[in-house]
Amino acid sequence: MEQKKWLSSKETQKAANIKGCDLMHYRIQGNLEFEKRGNAFFYLKESIVKLKENLSKN
Repeated sequence: MEQKKWLSSKETQKAANIKGCDLMHYRIQGNLEFEKRGNAFFYLKESIVKLKENLSKN
């Protein structure tokens, strides 16, 4: 069974080359799959890859 790969907010910003504000907007719009652990957000690596593909199309 493959374990899902979760990245922290800082790792996600670096991987997708986006700012924290953009990250928040994508999260609110439902463009990124995430989970909240305590006060921190973690993002699914697969959804980051999809986001990057969508951003490169535009």
